[in-house]
Amino acid sequence: MTVPESVSRERRPDATVYCDEGYPAGMEELRAGLEAVSSLSVSEVQRLAEGPVEPADSRVTLVFTDSVPDERTVERVTRPPSIWITTAADVVTAGTERGVTDVFNWEPADGWAMLAAKLYHRLDERTEAAADERAIPEQALQRISDGVLALDDEFRITYLNNAMASVLRDGDGDVRGDRFWDHLSPDVTEVLRPALERAMADGATVTTEVQTPETEQWYEVTAYPSAEGLSLYGREVTQRKQREAQQARYEHLVETVGDAVYILDEDGRFTFVNDALCEMTGYDREDLLGSSVHVIKDDETVAEAEDALRDLLRRQDEPGMPIAKLDVELITGDGDRVPATDRMTLRPLSEDGDFTGTVGTLRDISRQRRRQDILGGILASTQDMMAATTTDEVSQLVVDTIREVFEFDLAVVREHDDEFDQLVPVATSEGVDDVMTDRPAYDPDEGPVGTAYTEERLVVREDLGERDEYDRGGVEIGGYCPIGDRRTLSFGSRDDAGFTDDELRLVELLAETAAAAFEMVTREEELRRYEAVVEAADDKLFTLDSAGTITLATDQFATAVGYDREALTGHDIAEFVPEAIATEIADPASPIDVETDLRSRDGGRLPSRIRTARFSSPYGDGVVGTVRDLSELRSAQQAASRNRRRFTELFETLSDPVADVEYDDGEAVVSRANAAFAALCDETDRYLTDRPLAEVRAALPAGVAAAMEPVTTPGASIEREVTTQTGTERKQYILKTVPYESTDGKRAFVVLTDVTDLAQRETHLQVLHRLLRHNLRNETTVIQGYAESLLAMDTDEQIDEFAGRIFDASSSLVDASDTARTIQHVLRMDGDEVESVPVAEVAEQIRVEIVGDYPAADVSLTTATDGTVTFSHHLLVGIEELVENSVEHSDDDSPSVELELVDGPSPDTVTIRVSDDGPGLPDGEWDVVSGAQEITQLQHTQGLGLWLVRWVVDKHSGDLILEESGPDGTTIAITLPR
Repeated sequence: MTVPESVSRERRPDATVYCDEGYPAGMEELRAGLEAVSSLSVSEVQRLAEGPVEPADSRVTLVFTDSVPDERTVERVTRPPSIWITTAADVVTAGTERGVTDVFNWEPADGWAMLAAKLYHRLDERTEAAADERAIPEQALQRISDGVLALDDEFRITYLNNAMASVLRDGDGDVRGDRFWDHLSPDVTEVLRPALERAMADGATVTTEVQTPETEQWYEVTAYPSAEGLSLYGREVTQRKQREAQQARYEHLVETVGDAVYILDEDGRFTFVNDALCEMTGYDREDLLGSSVHVIKDDETVAEAEDALRDLLRRQDEPGMPIAKLDVELITGDGDRVPATDRMTLRPLSEDGDFTGTVGTLRDISRQRRRQDILGGILASTQDMMAATTTDEVSQLVVDTIREVFEFDLAVVREHDDEFDQLVPVATSEGVDDVMTDRPAYDPDEGPVGTAYTEERLVVREDLGERDEYDRGGVEIGGYCPIGDRRTLSFGSRDDAGFTDDELRLVELLAETAAAAFEMVTREEELRRYEAVVEAADDKLFTLDSAGTITLATDQFATAVGYDREALTGHDIAEFVPEAIATEIADPASPIDVETDLRSRDGGRLPSRIRTARFSSPYGDGVVGTVRDLSELRSAQQAASRNRRRFTELFETLSDPVADVEYDDGEAVVSRANAAFAALCDETDRYLTDRPLAEVRAALPAGVAAAMEPVTTPGASIEREVTTQTGTERKQYILKTVPYESTDGKRAFVVLTDVTDLAQRETHLQVLHRLLRHNLRNETTVIQGYAESLLAMDTDEQIDEFAGRIFDASSSLVDASDTARTIQHVLRMDGDEVESVPVAEVAEQIRVEIVGDYPAADVSLTTATDGTVTFSHHLLVGIEELVENSVEHSDDDSPSVELELVDGPSPDTVTIRVSDDGPGLPDGEWDVVSGAQEITQLQHTQGLGLWLVRWVVDKHSGDLILEESGPDGTTIAITLPR
């Protein structure tokens, strides 16, 4: 290429420029750009459609158009040299076919320098004779940012501008004369050399693109043949290549993305659909294009889309691109419904601002919907599992979830049996029994179940029918998942499609949740005990960083210091404890256990015990502290101190002898004793303190010392009578020991209760009772004998009357004496005599020993209960006393007495009811027996008999109740425990 040193602007070729309205540059813009960078002098710029019929008189004609001109226009503008510049491929084809001088692609975004270079080479090739007039000045070539290079016929560099020198890293211009390939990398040479050799050999313009590996920049290189060799024009097109790559990615994305893409015109008809939409709906592309959106959406869905469209039109002036999102159901070609998410936005408005349609994507959310349904089911099942109280409940919930939520055909949970070392089924879904193999228990390493258990991983088998001879009811695909370290979950499906990845991951999620539930259930009691301890301790917790700043606190701690929990974070612990203790608390290296007062914001003080421990986290080390409220402990300590003082006073002033014995290394020691106990030892000192028990026993009276022999052993509990003789005084004691434990170990109190006076009174009562009862009975018997003799004699009527009264009174006294003797026996009866016997046996004894003893009366027995009842032979005496009273005090010659054994007022009681038709109890007599009135005297045998009944019932832990008493009869109920 020849580049003259200087060419005046007056010598530039004239050019007539025609511009089409559709071309992306205006006429004045074209004039200014061409004159600024090229060697052309623009004589005229016209609209292509408005130009003269005759061609313009100029050296060259330039046509800028993006649409193929009509024949008439072509005839005007094809006068050589005529060059068409366009951005449309069909214009390039038309220009070539219609014989224009040259056609090439260019748009303003490519740069005016590129246009100048392309024009230069076109004009240079066709007008070599006037090279000095057509050349581009050196200064212009050096100013343009694109590279210009000239090569001779041996590909040696004869010229390059500054831009090309920069690309070839030629700083001082010494590359001229070098072969072009010597300055290119092998990768660039491999692409560029064949193109340049082809341009040189064919004499044709060749354009190629190449990327430099060092900078990853793209260049477009155009080779123009000339008489001397080649002229190269290179420009960086990295951004364009990136745009093209991005556009290609977009186009590829639209076709290959999983989402369906569509474009609708203003009437709601499809103008574009990708393959994903066709696959989703089951329609061919030809079926959808031009069709209404109603083909895949029902009227309700279309109405919702129209509402969304109106909202988009209202929001079109907002910044950004407004997008509407709808949940829809698409109707497939087979009539099925597919849940989908429809995201749509507006297409660009027309030049007149008219609506042109919408563009959108449709995403099949069937998978997400199922995943959400399963997750919801797992969540609900998790709540039930966390509320379960047994592992069997959790196992069954897992099986139910597999069947009802995942909708798999079969499910089994197995648990490791430690005794037999096997995986044994503990829960199965309905129908498993019909297809379960005849060996449902597996060894821990047997089959896929064993693999899942031992390797702790999910196992899937798709060929179960080929692995063994077991009939699984058509289930050919099985999954096996470990649940913690003790259980497995087996699940099967008859669906040939098997399990999706989502389903398997969710099964693992279910297994992990179940493992947590199993662990929670097995540790539930331990956790409850822990919670009980924590609640009882009423501790308050806080954490500190290394600077002593509170980073976390519980509500209890925050409340104690008078802050909200959130507001407490960031405060220094020194605000709430003394500064010296705060320093110790904040030191992670030295855990402490200290008692101090916790200060609140309002100045209050809470006696507390603070314990700290170090903890580590990814964010650094710190201290966790617990605060225990000692208020109650302090109060308890003060109360205990007061109680100890009161106990000491009571201990010292107690009139009965008392000693406190402790056991130290197996030896019994009297740690202290009151004055009364010391007096027994004939001690001159007031108290005994820390004396060995053996030494003390040696000083005690013989009877007491012997009775205290078991006290030498810890835990001995004795109660016995002891008699002592001190000079002329005889004393009786009840010696009793009370073992107990204290912080010092095992101890015991020894108490001697003086019962001398009580024993003497008991003796006096026994003597008087025996004397009175013996004498009273003997003398009454004598009186009764004389009365009988008088009645047998032939005396007058008055003597007979008096004798009868004497006889009745003496008989009553004899009966009273007998009753008193019976009462004495009852009161002395041993509790072991009372036992629980069958009701039927009690009824039989009443029938034999009571009912038949009164032939003159109508005595009946009814039994309306069963089971057992407390009973002894004394109870028969009490019942007979009630029957006898009913018979003796009846005004009827044939009195009626009814006995009933029925259920008591509570399930654990039995009632024995005695009813008669007599005149009822005398006024006030029952009130004395029941305790409602003060005891005065027992006027009649009947009254003493009621006392007998009451004490019998008391000895049987029962209740005596007067249910009815009146002129029509009396009913007394005895209620006894079973």
